[in-house]
Amino acid sequence: MRLRWFALCGLVLLTGCGSAWTKPGASRQDFYADQSACVDAAQRPGGSVFINPMNGIFGQEGRTDSRIFNACMVEHGWSKSGG
Repeated sequence: MRLRWFALCGLVLLTGCGSAWTKPGASRQDFYADQSACVDAAQRPGGSVFINPMNGIFGQEGRTDSRIFNACMVEHGWSKSGG
């Protein structure tokens, strides 16, 4: 979950200020569902390797490929406005 949060924060920085995704008739919940699916689809391994001190499991931070994310959002019917 923490990894997804960092990916989402990075994605916000990648998409830039002043731009927004729009889809006629879509709700905020629709946006969050599609955004989450696209973040998952655009995740690529990379970044720091870490070990979870609570369970001892190794992990690696992910990177969000903005091209894949943007293409996924367009496939879900969203378009970028502004910015």
